[in-house]
Amino acid sequence: MPAKDRHHDAVIRALQKAGWSRITEQVAIVLEQRRLWIDIKAGKAEQSLTILIEVKGFEGGASPVEYLASAVGKYIVYRAALEYLRIDLPLYMAVPEAAYRGILSETIAQQTLRHNRVRLIVFDPEREELIVWID
Repeated sequence: MPAKDRHHDAVIRALQKAGWSRITEQVAIVLEQRRLWIDIKAGKAEQSLTILIEVKGFEGGASPVEYLASAVGKYIVYRAALEYLRIDLPLYMAVPEAAYRGILSETIAQQTLRHNRVRLIVFDPEREELIVWID
């Protein structure tokens, strides 16, 4: 299993504060001989909602643009695998508010996210709260 992003647990607590339940962590998606790991599967039972979430801290990496390319690329690969396997669950990328106000607010990121239909959950890692959902 891959290592958790440093914000993984903060996202889980933020989801719980917002009324979501953690169904499982490190969700294995198996496509032939490849195993992909999506960070979180969460649900809201009263609304019959289930979602998958990939947590990205947008920290480290060679540059913010390199991190953006890597994060969006991974998201696209995961979404393609889900579609191929006919797993009809929405996939979100959870990002900290600093990344949302930083690289993700720039034109290159906005165009990339829009073009690739990336769904975002923006969270505050300090307060462990969800700030905005972008479908």
